[in-house]
Amino acid sequence: MDQENLDYLKERLKYSGFEDKLNADLEKQIKAGNEGFQLPIKLNFEEKNMDFNLHFKKSNQNERYFFNKMEVMLHNINPAIPMKEHTFYQNQGVTAKEAYNLLEGRSVEKSLLNSENEPYKAWLQLDLSQKEENGNFKLNQYHENYGFDLKKELGNLPIKELQDENKAEWLVKAVSKGNTYPVTMQKDGKEEIMFIEANPKFKSVNVYDAQMRTVKTNDLKLNKEGNGMDESKKKDLNYKEKLESKVAVNLPNSPKAPKARKGKRV
Repeated sequence: MDQENLDYLKERLKYSGFEDKLNADLEKQIKAGNEGFQLPIKLNFEEKNMDFNLHFKKSNQNERYFFNKMEVMLHNINPAIPMKEHTFYQNQGVTAKEAYNLLEGRSVEKSLLNSENEPYKAWLQLDLSQKEENGNFKLNQYHENYGFDLKKELGNLPIKELQDENKAEWLVKAVSKGNTYPVTMQKDGKEEIMFIEANPKFKSVNVYDAQMRTVKTNDLKLNKEGNGMDESKKKDLNYKEKLESKVAVNLPNSPKAPKARKGKRV
């Protein structure tokens, strides 16, 4: 048995979100020396059950094994609703939680390699309304040149956590992995807990309130502009309003202008 290969595969499973739950079965299968094998496991995300079936194959040239793909089945809380099935390949680098997020219709940012082994970043999103011939959902990619800038879109919203560098970094990472993430926002002069998720297709961020109802981002952006106005700008604005009001009073046709007194006839 190739110990280095075994340690590498254990690291791959840990990175993929399976921790050490499959290590004993993995070692047992590799010691058996079979040409290929599968490792099943069940996980639960947000009260939804998922079945994973991980595929391993032995190299044709040596004793090393490769983790090739994982078949994923997401069960709905309502058993009357059919489960979603998809196969993720390891060159996509999708973790167990990211697979869940993708099957829930959200987007995940990944570092990938093109046909010339050159690295690039892209957002992945499954089209849950369209199936391919192999039974997989259609996978859409939004390349980094597509024009979606997550940090920029988040910066347009009045998110309190962005004022803290560490919280902001964690926020960006969580949303990039496809999570629906809770944040504190300013709305109508009050702080509210809301939830956000990336929407690279439309180069935007989806925002939901505490009841997971859609919130219009344009309203939040207006709130941010008002909240972000410093005292000097507010003073300038008040002065401008007073000046305009004073000018309006002195205009002859202005409704604010004082009525002229009628003089006595001579």
